[in-house]
Amino acid sequence: MAGRGWNTGIGALLALMLGIGSARAADEPLDFESYRALFSMATLGGRGSASLVAGWTQHYRAAMPNAAFAFAILPDGRTVWRFANGRDTPEAARDAAQSGCDRDVAAIAPDTTCRLAALNGTVIDAPPGTPSVAPRRDVIGPFRAAPFLFRHGPEAAQGAIIWSHGYGGPTRDQRQTAAPGFLAPLNDAGWDVLRFDRDPIEDDIATSLPRLVRGLAAIRGAGYRRIVLAGQSRGGWHSVLAAGERPDWVEAVIAAAPAAHGDAGEQNNLTVALGDFRRLLASLPPDRVRLAVLVFDGDPFDPSPGERAGLVSELAASRSAPTLAIWPMGITGHSAAQDWRFTARHAACLLTFVQGSAGAAARGLRREACGGG
Repeated sequence: MAGRGWNTGIGALLALMLGIGSARAADEPLDFESYRALFSMATLGGRGSASLVAGWTQHYRAAMPNAAFAFAILPDGRTVWRFANGRDTPEAARDAAQSGCDRDVAAIAPDTTCRLAALNGTVIDAPPGTPSVAPRRDVIGPFRAAPFLFRHGPEAAQGAIIWSHGYGGPTRDQRQTAAPGFLAPLNDAGWDVLRFDRDPIEDDIATSLPRLVRGLAAIRGAGYRRIVLAGQSRGGWHSVLAAGERPDWVEAVIAAAPAAHGDAGEQNNLTVALGDFRRLLASLPPDRVRLAVLVFDGDPFDPSPGERAGLVSELAASRSAPTLAIWPMGITGHSAAQDWRFTARHAACLLTFVQGSAGAAARGLRREACGGG
């Protein structure tokens, strides 16, 4: 039921559908403190589980329009939440988040209903005067801004993070998929997040890698002093390759389940994957570019996560630049970096890894949560 738990008035509904949200002008910049207050637990009533905290304050902010967030707090204190993003209309996002959350709750606590908390950058049932966040539309070279993450601007920012999604074959368009929640703490720490979105019809490494490398000049030209490349699957693989080509411009790489073997619907070419991964690691100079590689059990594109984690750990002993393998226990699958548990356990580690001193950055292999050092 799309409307369960949503008790806003007709005026609020019309405002949301029209994209008005609040009295604040859509192009008026929102200061950082107001932005973080909007995406805080206080907005949801001030209580909730670790799952809800990660989902609302971090994962939803990395969504693509049209996006909606719904949640329920069960009588025993547990929480259920869903967000839908990348939908064609606000109504479609609202219906998907609401119905998905209601379905999950019905299986656990039939007398509990979900509340629709947000539609795009507008919080439902917020007190009068609460601001909304208009989706960012900045474009720099081949990159576009992550719509709901805060924009610090080149002069104030620590630097720019370029997020690259994966590749699912020529018919699966991933340009509307959410970025992972672990980018939100980096955004809070002063990093602007942009996306390297590619048309799946022409998204092969021979085409996308040169575009990514050339685009780095546009980021520097815009005034960003530091660049971090991050990506999942194919996006993680070409992030490492791009850093190897321009180590003078790239501060760090976060490669989540990096892969370049196998296409959707075809048998994976995993027999050569480990050797190619060795060569991928060798593309980086030993004294520049921090490297964090995230590997996961149950990843069909990874023939041996333990071996890959071991290769990164061995490399950490010979590189002066911080080098880290995160191989978390109990968080599985090719897209496991999108799991809220990964965000809760490892986002702080990645934050310290990217911008902490070389001595504070975690190195080698980590399977448990780490905050650095």
